[in-house]
Amino acid sequence: MPGIQKLTLFAGAGIGAFAILLLIISVATPAWLDDGNGNTIGLFRRCVGTNGTANLTLGCTAANRVTQGGLSVFGLLLLIFAVFATIAATFTRNAMLFLVSLGLMYFSSMFVMSAYATWGGYSRDPSSYYFPNVPTTEQHTSTGYSYNLCVAAHFFLWTALTLVAFGVGHYWGTERNT
Repeated sequence: MPGIQKLTLFAGAGIGAFAILLLIISVATPAWLDDGNGNTIGLFRRCVGTNGTANLTLGCTAANRVTQGGLSVFGLLLLIFAVFATIAATFTRNAMLFLVSLGLMYFSSMFVMSAYATWGGYSRDPSSYYFPNVPTTEQHTSTGYSYNLCVAAHFFLWTALTLVAFGVGHYWGTERNT
């Protein structure tokens, strides 16, 4: 396998691994919504840092967002398998593994994108938008760093997918011409 093929495939796998890191941090941290005063909402927890007008107890409680949590975790798992499939395909030069790695990366990106796209509708719900205050106040939440990390992971995932697709196309082009 020529150097350009291996380089693009390993670069795609490396950028995909970086996207995995961003996704793990995004899913694990409870700051998909943040009001700037320590009150945050995540995929699996809701944390109250300062007591607003809703009189909630301070601390974190379980508050699962099953749709967004499930989509992002499933996308994360697909991406992990895709990176391993890309590395294995690079060493074995198995055409089926190349197709599997491309498919896994593509569907991973669709699940990750769906997670943060469906979060937009949830984040404008009055109980979330004004958290922890009652909906009559002027103070509201905005998207936090966890949400932004998910969007950044999606960008790096598409970059990795583009590199892997280029490497696979180059591999098939050279195999056809030999």
